[in-house]
Amino acid sequence: MASLDFIADTSALVRRLRKDPSVEPFFTDKHFAITFVTLAELSLGVIKARDPDAAWNDVLEALRGVEMFLVSNFTPMIYAGLYRDLEQRGTLIPINDIWIAALCLEARLPILARDAHFSRVPNLSVINC
Repeated sequence: MASLDFIADTSALVRRLRKDPSVEPFFTDKHFAITFVTLAELSLGVIKARDPDAAWNDVLEALRGVEMFLVSNFTPMIYAGLYRDLEQRGTLIPINDIWIAALCLEARLPILARDAHFSRVPNLSVINC
């Protein structure tokens, strides 16, 4: 498999699934991964869709050949450290996004995201889309 350029957050993938032309250049000729959290969030969107079968097919097509990062033995400690740091600074972000950030840090990959709050995570490289 080719080396990865970034991990795509749910916010970026939803824009791509909605065929937002402004996000497509970020994906063109790039190799990216997702996290298990992103798949869970996309799955929730599928369940809520008017046509869940069509929505699921769209998600599967968008993720064809995309690697998914799962939790390792180290991820919970990275997560806990991030949570504590963000909490102590009074800059908490959504819990799911802390998990995503922890996986990005563990993989040493930037995150492609629309959510500006990822910039609060120390040492996380963020590609804003």
